[in-house]
Amino acid sequence: MGKSSIKIGSYEIDDAHLSSDEAKSGDTVHIPCQSDPDLCMQLDAWDDHTSVPAVLNGQHSILYKDKYDKHKDEWILRFE
Repeated sequence: MGKSSIKIGSYEIDDAHLSSDEAKSGDTVHIPCQSDPDLCMQLDAWDDHTSVPAVLNGQHSILYKDKYDKHKDEWILRFE
C-alpha cells in the first residue's frame, strides 16, 4: 500500500493508503483517524449505503463505508 491523497468535500487527507483485494471487498482506501479526527467523526455518521463523491489521487471516485479498524484507528472505504 502506497500513500495516496484524497479529498472528500472540504477534507483533504495526504496519508491515505490504497489496497486491492478482489477476494474480499475489492479496491479500498484506508484513512487514518489521526490525519483528521473531524473527518473520522463524519465517516462514523455515514449510513452503510451512503455513497460520497471524492477525488482520489486526482481522479473522481465514489466512496462507500466498509468498516472501522479499531486496532489501526482507521476507516476503510470501498471505492469505484
